Amino acid sequence: MKEYVFSELGYFTKSQCEELKAKFDGKTFMNFKIGYSNQAGNCTLIVSTDYQDTEQEIKAFFLSCIVSSLANMLILNSIRK
Repeated sequence: MKEYVFSELGYFTKSQCEELKAKFDGKTFMNFKIGYSNQAGNCTLIVSTDYQDTEQEIKAFFLSCIVSSLANMLILNSIRK
């Protein structure tokens, strides 16, 4: 399983990483495994997968999943209002 570190996204809190793990761990055909590196409360997101593709494509697909999920959440919130 290969790891992809998202240092370009900056730091997350531990609780944010845990939420991302709960939402995306084992999801999609890429079967993502979500982890993070915690240094003094500053967490760097790490995504692992066995899926064979370029680092750029895997990172882009993962970010697309996050943005799509966020958009769906925003749509649901606007409908509820």
